[in-house]
Amino acid sequence: MNLLYLLPLFLYHFCDLCNAYKVLVFNPAFGASHSNFLGKISDILIDAGTDVTMLIPISMQGKKHLVGSKKVKKIIRIDQDPRSIELYKESGAEDVLRKKIWKVDGDIMMFFQMAANFSKNCGYQCEHVFQQTKILEQLRNERFDLGITESLFICGYPLFDHIGIKTVINADSVLFMDAMKNALGEPASSAYYPALISPMTDKMSILGRIKNSIQMLLPAYFSKMRFEEELEMIKPFYNGTKTWREHLEGVAFNMVNSNRYLDYASPTLPKTVFVGGMQVSTKKQGNVKLSEEWHNLLDKRKQNVLVSFGSNAFSSEMPDEFKNAFLEVFESMPNVTFIWKYEVENATLASHLPNVKLTTWMPQNDLLADPRLSLFVTHGGLGSSIELAYQGKPAVVIPLMADQPRNSHMLTRHGGAVQLDKKNLHDPKFIWNAIMKVLNDKNYQRNAEKLANILEEQPFSPSDVVLKHCDFAVKFGVLDTFQSEGRNLNMLQFYSIDTFVVFSLVVLVLIAITALIFICCIKLCRKMFWNRKLKDE
Repeated sequence: MNLLYLLPLFLYHFCDLCNAYKVLVFNPAFGASHSNFLGKISDILIDAGTDVTMLIPISMQGKKHLVGSKKVKKIIRIDQDPRSIELYKESGAEDVLRKKIWKVDGDIMMFFQMAANFSKNCGYQCEHVFQQTKILEQLRNERFDLGITESLFICGYPLFDHIGIKTVINADSVLFMDAMKNALGEPASSAYYPALISPMTDKMSILGRIKNSIQMLLPAYFSKMRFEEELEMIKPFYNGTKTWREHLEGVAFNMVNSNRYLDYASPTLPKTVFVGGMQVSTKKQGNVKLSEEWHNLLDKRKQNVLVSFGSNAFSSEMPDEFKNAFLEVFESMPNVTFIWKYEVENATLASHLPNVKLTTWMPQNDLLADPRLSLFVTHGGLGSSIELAYQGKPAVVIPLMADQPRNSHMLTRHGGAVQLDKKNLHDPKFIWNAIMKVLNDKNYQRNAEKLANILEEQPFSPSDVVLKHCDFAVKFGVLDTFQSEGRNLNMLQFYSIDTFVVFSLVVLVLIAITALIFICCIKLCRKMFWNRKLKDE
C-alpha cells in the first residue's frame, strides 16, 4: 500500500527531472544587491530541479567574493582585467562610494566622470571575458537552454549569442532600466512616472517634469554610449552582428525588481515581469530564525532600532560630525537598543554606550522580521526597502545616492516611513526628531503592517512568477507576438508629436482659409456697399 502511494510521487519528480533544463546566469561581481538578486533567481530555479551554472566576471576587487547564492555549485570566475583594476585605482570610485557620498549631492561633473570611467571599465572587462576562449568553448559545449543576465552590462547578451544560447531573460536588480524600456518600446511618461534617479514624486510642477525628463534621458543616453563602446571593443572576438538595441529587444522576458503593490503605477508591456519581493523570507513563511546572541540582544529593552546604510556607503567612513550626531542621539535614548552596522572590527566608538551594538554584519532580514524590532534607519537601497516593506517595519529613510531618493518617496507615500535629508546629519536634533516621530506615532507602524499584509496577500507569489516565466521561456522561446511596434518608432512618433504637429498645421490652415474667406467676404460687402452708395448719389 505504501509503495503504491509513493509511486505517483516518484513518477512526478522523475518527470520533473526529465524536463529539467540548463541555465547560465551571467552575474558580474559588481555590487551586493546585483549579485544577491541574480543569486536568488538561481536559488529558485535550483530548488525546482534546474541545472544552474553561474559565470562571475569580477568587476571590482572589493566585491570579488560576491556570489549571491549559497545553492549554486557550478561557479566559473573570471579575474578582473588589469586595465580595469588600474582604472578603479586612478578614479577612486570605491573611495567615492564609501566616503565622499555622505556629502556629495548631485555633482553633475562627478556624474559625467564616473559614467565615463564606468563605460571604459565595462569595455575592458567585456573584452577580457571574450578573450577567455577555453571557458567560452566549455560553456558552448554545455548547450544551455536559457541565459539570464542584467542590462546594467550589455556583455552578457553578446556572450550568450556567441556561445549559442537562443533564449535570454533580462533580470534587473533595480526598479527598471530606462535603456531597456526604450529598447522594448515601453511607455514611461515623464509627466507622472518618476525616473529611476528622480528625487520627485509622481505629482510634479512643470519644472519638476522638465527635471524628470532630463533624469530619464541622461541614463538612457549613457547606457547607449556604454553599450556601443562594449560592443566595439569585442568586435575582434564576437562572431555576431546584433546591435545593443537588438540584443535588449530580443529578450523573452524583462524581470524587474519592482512590485506593483509597492511602486508607482505605470503602463507596461507583456514582456515586463514584476518579481520584487521574491528574495524576502518572512516570518509567515517560517524561514526566519535568529541566533541566541541576537535573540538575547533584542530582549534587553522594549524598543530596538536597526541602523544600516548598506554595503557601499560605510558608516565607519562617514564624517566625524555625522558619527557624533548619531552617538548623541543614541545616548539620549538609553531605553532603546541601537544596532549599528559599522564596518570596523572591534570598534570602540560606542564603548561608552551600553545601549549601542556595533557590528560589521547582521542578519538584516531576520531582524526586520522580528516583532521586537521597532524601527529601521536605512539608506533606502532597493533590497532594504523591499525587505522592510515585506516585514512591516516603519522606517527613517536617509537616501544617499542613485535610486535611493526614489525608493524613499516610494516608501513614504504608503505612510510607514519618513525621509531625512543627509545634509542634516550633522545636527542630532534632526535625527532625534525623525526617530521619535516614527516611534511615538503608531500610525507609522499600522501603515507599515498594512503594506506588509498587502504584499503577503498579493495574488501571485513573486518567486512563482520567476519560476513559471523561466519555464515558459524555455518551452516557447521568444514570442514575436510580444514585440511592441513602439520600439521601432522615434521619439516624435512614439509620443505622437508628429501627429499633433500635422493636426495643428491642418487646424492652422483651416483657420487661415476661414479667415481669408471672411476677409474676402468683408471686402466684397464693403465693395457692394460703396457701389450702392455711389449709385444712390
